[in-house]
Amino acid sequence: MILYTALWVIWLHLYCCKDIVLRRSTSGSLGFSIVGGQEERNCNQSFFIRSIVEGTPAYNDGRIRCGDILLEVNGKSTWGMTHTALVRLLKELRGRITLTIVSWPGSLL
Repeated sequence: MILYTALWVIWLHLYCCKDIVLRRSTSGSLGFSIVGGQEERNCNQSFFIRSIVEGTPAYNDGRIRCGDILLEVNGKSTWGMTHTALVRLLKELRGRITLTIVSWPGSLL
C-alpha cells in the first residue's frame, strides 16, 4: 500500500500540479485553512484546502480551490508532516510563498 501511495503522489506531482505564488506582508493570513495529516511522525497523509477566506492573497489569486491537495510549500514536501508542523510553517512564512497544488477537475469553486 505504501508503494502504491508513493507512486500515486509522484504521478500527481508530474502531471497534475501547479505552482501558485502568493505574497504576504508581515501581518495577515494567506487566506486558506487545511485539513489532513495527523499528529504523529511520518503520518503520510495528504493535506487538503478546506476553506478560502474572501479578500486574502489565496482568494485574490483565484486558482486555489477547496478540495485541492497541498503538496509542497516553498519546495518543501508536505508528505510526512504533521498537521501542527504544516500550520506552523504556513503561519511563519512572509513575502513570496510558493505553493505546489493539485487541483482535481471536481474541486469546488
